Amino acid sequence: MSGPVTNPVFLAFEASGDQASVAVLAADGRQAMFHHAARHGHAAAITSLAEAALQACGMDAGAVTHVAAGCGPGSFTGIRVALAAAKGYQLACKAMPVGLSCLAAMAAHAQHDHPENKAIWLATADTRRGSFFCQPFAADGTALGEIMDIDPDLPDNSAQSINAMIADGWEGARVIGPGAAILAAASAGRLLADDGHQPLEAMQIAQLASTLVASQKPLPPLVPLYVAP
Repeated sequence: MSGPVTNPVFLAFEASGDQASVAVLAADGRQAMFHHAARHGHAAAITSLAEAALQACGMDAGAVTHVAAGCGPGSFTGIRVALAAAKGYQLACKAMPVGLSCLAAMAAHAQHDHPENKAIWLATADTRRGSFFCQPFAADGTALGEIMDIDPDLPDNSAQSINAMIADGWEGARVIGPGAAILAAASAGRLLADDGHQPLEAMQIAQLASTLVASQKPLPPLVPLYVAP
């Protein structure tokens, strides 16, 4: 598929956390999302979720113009599951691939819910080894730094400590994602936990993909975003 698409249809996959989800978002307003809430079994469930979302929108896979996926950081296994499913559908549908940072999608969704916000968003993902992947974003979605692996229990002189993170200019940031409460509590008031954390979902991936396509910006490939420990 080449050239601009008049009425895009996005099929999006997300499995970087404890759940898997698949969403369909169409330019004509049709949308649907289905979840597999268990922490395990994502690979066995994800195709059924995609079929259910397409069926709920009254379309088949041939209608899909763009296939998106959350590429990480997060669960190594979950990221692989989402990307494998996305690549399979992308090739079968001859659709455009859109690989997205899960942290960027989280920040974009938070800003959409809080359009009045002018502060930095600090998006987090659980490393599952006692620390959190963290990255700051401006209100317009621009990444303000690289992804850092932050351990709230490390002493202030460590490169992975909260103190090191705040020294990079992130003081006063609104923290979102699974690390919000823990990092804010450990920061002695220098970071603010955003209330109402919900897991990242495929619809957020689809919405960011839609925004990128509408802006005619280059579309990132479907490749994993891993952060070295």
